[in-house]
Amino acid sequence: MKSTSKIQKGRRFENYIAEQIEEMGLGKATREIGSGSGKRKGDIFSNLDFLLEAKNQKHLSWWASIDQSKKQAEQGNYARDKWALIIRDPRKGEFQDCYVVMDMWEWLSLLRKNKEPKIKQVDREMGWKIKKLIQSAKQVLKDLEK
Repeated sequence: MKSTSKIQKGRRFENYIAEQIEEMGLGKATREIGSGSGKRKGDIFSNLDFLLEAKNQKHLSWWASIDQSKKQAEQGNYARDKWALIIRDPRKGEFQDCYVVMDMWEWLSLLRKNKEPKIKQVDREMGWKIKKLIQSAKQVLKDLEK
């Protein structure tokens, strides 16, 4: 059985993660009561597409933690690979350095989704419309200055 201080340490980390998710504008996030032992799995409940498992431990059992995250993602109506294990570096101050471990293909998928769309070929008509828009905007600014 965990001592009260270890449980409190885990709760502080879970609350911190939820606060950071909200501060980044990613929607509402709360610490899951019972750390996922109930109907909703995972340590943090949010509208993110990932089950979030938090570990605030000095010595982490990596493979057991990853297996736990995968299993809970499957049980919690997420895809088996839609999980994120969030850890903190115990060698640093509390919450100073935090990291996420996740499935590599999910990570690559996130990178692809966040890539800025690029125009493959210059569209002459669009270029002409943009120039015309700029000219019109300049004319409006001149008229406002009068």
